[in-house]
Amino acid sequence: MAIKMELYISLAAMIISLISVIVSVAIYALGIQRDKKQDTLDSFNLLQEQVFDKLNLITYSEITDICKKVESGNIDNNTNSKYYNLLGYLARLEHFSLGVNTGIYDAKTAERAGTAFLVSLHKKLLPVIELQKKRGNGNNNKKIEYYEEFKMLTEKISNYEKKQISKK
Repeated sequence: MAIKMELYISLAAMIISLISVIVSVAIYALGIQRDKKQDTLDSFNLLQEQVFDKLNLITYSEITDICKKVESGNIDNNTNSKYYNLLGYLARLEHFSLGVNTGIYDAKTAERAGTAFLVSLHKKLLPVIELQKKRGNGNNNKKIEYYEEFKMLTEKISNYEKKQISKK
């Protein structure tokens, strides 16, 4: 009888230990998921300061004018500076997009935070992207895609927006 009681106590201790491990793993996983969402929001806020606020001051027609001047070779220091600023903004957007597309950042949080704004920003910056494709490919036979991660993210956001609209 004492051996059975000892066995039951050992079995109960194992079950409690197993439950404890499962709860710990679940809490850890939820913590990682929360941290991922927080990192996404932090990065998005940084983009707001470094990119979005600055791009809101530039119109689409200004961007197309800058690109036309660069393409024609009619570049002064001011145009050159503005063009390279645009490329810098695109690089930051591409970096963020890569983080979202590879799972470093939380895609749903990025989609909810970015909504249609990132999609419209992609359209606004399309002249720069197209010019970079022309300039970057040069006479090479290889076709290089520029800012593909940003494009993929905006497509995900567009699809997310369509799903949200169809739910209503």
